[in-house]
Amino acid sequence: MKRWLSLSLFASVVAGSAQSTPPAPTEAQLLAGAKSFFGTYLAAHQAKDAGRIAALYHDAARIIVTRQSAANGSRTLEFSGVQYKKLLLSVPLTEAPDRYLNPAYRVLGDGAVQITSQRQSVSRGYTAPHVLFLRADAAGRFWIMAEQAVQKVP
Repeated sequence: MKRWLSLSLFASVVAGSAQSTPPAPTEAQLLAGAKSFFGTYLAAHQAKDAGRIAALYHDAARIIVTRQSAANGSRTLEFSGVQYKKLLLSVPLTEAPDRYLNPAYRVLGDGAVQITSQRQSVSRGYTAPHVLFLRADAAGRFWIMAEQAVQKVP
């Protein structure tokens, strides 16, 4: 009886701990989630919806934009997620939405997903590299945790 009680208690503890710690997502699940997330990202850009775009960035995200100018050379700007969201929400999105060409998805060793594409600025007439790094939270929601982009300015 004592042994059965101990086994029963052990089984309930193991089952309880298994329920509280969900298994890590598989590579296929991460890729599917990242592709779905990127579709949401593109739709928000097409709609010129700054609020929807801002909601995709984690507060702890790190955004690095390199601005290239023939007149002034290259300048790198860096923002936190909080700063970038404020910036997005303060500027009206009036230009034609950018296009993101040839997206490629790669799961990194730490469970993050890298999305590499070529961002085509329709209104400014250039194409430049663009990289997003996503991570899913415990609930499975993906967030932009880092972004690297190039902007070409006159």
